[in-house]
Amino acid sequence: MNHVFINPAKAAALKNRAHLRCVFACLVFCLSPQASAQSDIFQKWNFSGFGTLGYAHTDKYSDLILKRNISQRSQKIEDNGFLVDSRLGFQISKEFLTDWDLVTQLVIKEKVHNDVENSLEMAFVRYQFNPMWSVRFGRMVLDSFLLSDHRNIGFSYHWVRPPTEFYGWIPYSHYDGIKASFELGDFEHYLRLDAFVGKSDSTVNIGYGEGGTSYNYVNAHSIIGIGITWEKGDLALRAYSSKFKIADEIAAIEQLKAITSTPAVQTNWPQAQQIAQDYGLENADYSYHSLGLLWEPGAWMLQAEVSDVNSSSFGTYGGQRGYVHLAHRFAEFLPHISYSRSWDDTDYAYESAPVGFEELEAVLIDNELSGLIKQYTISLGLRWDFASQKALKVQCDRTTIKEGSFGIFPTPRGVPRTMPETTRTWCSTTFDWLF
Repeated sequence: MNHVFINPAKAAALKNRAHLRCVFACLVFCLSPQASAQSDIFQKWNFSGFGTLGYAHTDKYSDLILKRNISQRSQKIEDNGFLVDSRLGFQISKEFLTDWDLVTQLVIKEKVHNDVENSLEMAFVRYQFNPMWSVRFGRMVLDSFLLSDHRNIGFSYHWVRPPTEFYGWIPYSHYDGIKASFELGDFEHYLRLDAFVGKSDSTVNIGYGEGGTSYNYVNAHSIIGIGITWEKGDLALRAYSSKFKIADEIAAIEQLKAITSTPAVQTNWPQAQQIAQDYGLENADYSYHSLGLLWEPGAWMLQAEVSDVNSSSFGTYGGQRGYVHLAHRFAEFLPHISYSRSWDDTDYAYESAPVGFEELEAVLIDNELSGLIKQYTISLGLRWDFASQKALKVQCDRTTIKEGSFGIFPTPRGVPRTMPETTRTWCSTTFDWLF
């Protein structure tokens, strides 16, 4: 079996493990001397968990595969429809004295490079200066969406899976760093301001291939972000803005640069090397801005999010994403409808290749299509809360995929992967529970 990492990725992964070890060392050496005076140091640990068992007809079509997000392995999902949404999570928390607490969350789910360290979604220690100010150190979820704190907990939301157009392309679910928060509120109002810095990494499978350059390690550093959350009664609003930089080149682009740097290509089609350079992710700057709304008047529920993504790299995700979701509860039943869409403003604006380089041109264009998400989905679903902390869900999605958009749903077709605009329908079901 081929290892999915290039050398910089291996080094970065080791650094991340070292970072987590430092967090736990801080817990032991910084907190233990104070906590040792407490008789309950090994008591009053809070344990909880969550799970989802699901099935989706991922191989319904021979030319497109349903995926929850780009971190899942395409061929594994194609052969095992129960892996798309199934997951199992464990969370442990502990208060130390009156000002410190620890939270750890481990989530087992389908993804590339699925080991214990990579499955650790949260592992942070928090210090509460006073009722308003707090700071966290360690691994935390990315606070950029309405579902940030509970995206892995299927029981906490209505859908079988969150809207793919909005959430499916995001490679990162957590970051290692520091977060400061200011909270102010009472029984009617709530306001929270956040500021965070850190780094993150993920291995993604964009496309159908398995191993080699189909698995790409994406290492983000210099993450910096700010956010605000405001709640009043049934209404909640959230706005976040963040920036980061990609530290290393991914394997697929390294291969593309190697192909276009041969003497024959440089002599007869020098623009090809420039195109490959424009696709490069190393040191590329990204910005992500999002707005979210949640309104729950009585039995009704309205939720919506919009986001804007900008990048200095030509060959990756950009544009706008958004969705609107409406639901109404009838006793233990909750029917819902959603509309989600992704716009991508990337356009291949290079001159055509000279005669004899048509195959190379097809490869270059194909790399652009791998980062395009131009599609929209209408979803109908039903949730049945048949018992305490247990729910059954069914959902059908009708997705229209614009021509040449392969950013989320991969195709087994080889290069050139030309496909006209098409509409597909998938249905899925899950059983979600808490324990």
